[in-house]
Amino acid sequence: MLKGKKIILRSLQHTDLSFLYNIENNQENWQFGSEKRQYTHEELASYIKNAKVDILIAKQYRFIIDFMHIPVGIIDLFNYNLNSVEVGVIINEDYRNKGFAREALNLVVDYVFAKLNIKKVCASVAINNLASINLFYSCNFQL
Repeated sequence: MLKGKKIILRSLQHTDLSFLYNIENNQENWQFGSEKRQYTHEELASYIKNAKVDILIAKQYRFIIDFMHIPVGIIDLFNYNLNSVEVGVIINEDYRNKGFAREALNLVVDYVFAKLNIKKVCASVAINNLASINLFYSCNFQL
């Protein structure tokens, strides 16, 4: 668990099933990720059950962005290797533009550099996704 000023980044829990179901199956979010399909409750429950595998083994890790015990978003680390990792973040529409993504990104970048000794954190952002471009620039990412 990583603690910030307003949020906590924590592991997935079974109680996140409905939240995860809504995020993953919202077709408007599909433009931001690699998977573009509907997931069943059973598939996501299985994913949550197995989501605590260490990033060194699974090569990925998903944090829930938790604000006052409410899941407001997800930040993922993926394509991990000893030198680099990719990051992606999505915030539930009701909680956007409140600084949650910026705080989560800063927390996870600090974690990656300090605890995993990674040298490079990367993100792929669509050229028309100005909110994400501005987010990553505000957290000192470079084009």
